[in-house]
Amino acid sequence: MKKIALLFLIFICLLSCQKAQDEIFVGTDISSAHMNAAFKLRDFNGRTRTLEDFRGKVVVLFFGFTHCPDICPTTMTDLKKTMTLLKEKASSVQVIFITLDPVRDTEDVLKKFIPTFNSSFLGLTGSESDIVKVASQFKIFYKKVDDGSKAGYTIDHSAGLYVIDKQGGIKLRISHGEKPEDMASDLAKLI
Repeated sequence: MKKIALLFLIFICLLSCQKAQDEIFVGTDISSAHMNAAFKLRDFNGRTRTLEDFRGKVVVLFFGFTHCPDICPTTMTDLKKTMTLLKEKASSVQVIFITLDPVRDTEDVLKKFIPTFNSSFLGLTGSESDIVKVASQFKIFYKKVDDGSKAGYTIDHSAGLYVIDKQGGIKLRISHGEKPEDMASDLAKLI
């Protein structure tokens, strides 16, 4: 009887260790920060979108701009690779690009840019005050910087990703430059 009880305790411990291992993320767990993840912006088809539209999916938010020379296209390419690695699970993830440059990133510009990475990706825009509000909720730093080019400016900005779980709660912040394999692992744990 004692052997059975001991084996049972060992089995419980092993299950507990496995559960703890499953909850280890490459991204930083920020669920205790209690950030407001709600938004109300327009997609590139002119439809008003809120976080509630994506309930039941894991949502990956990236703030950027289409004229970005390096970080934004690199991050979007990494997200494309991440979705490929997720295979059939990718349908449970919604990648959303929120522009920090609503003046230049019109619905038409976003509609041409975003799907080049993945047809399921969505681009959102809004008024400048809408973007300021959402960016501040996610603690996104961004600032227009005169670059002397024909366009006149570029935008310095934070480059991480935010992951929202299926229930609409903010869960992870993934730093810029994480490997697609690691991002896919984190997302798979939340699916």
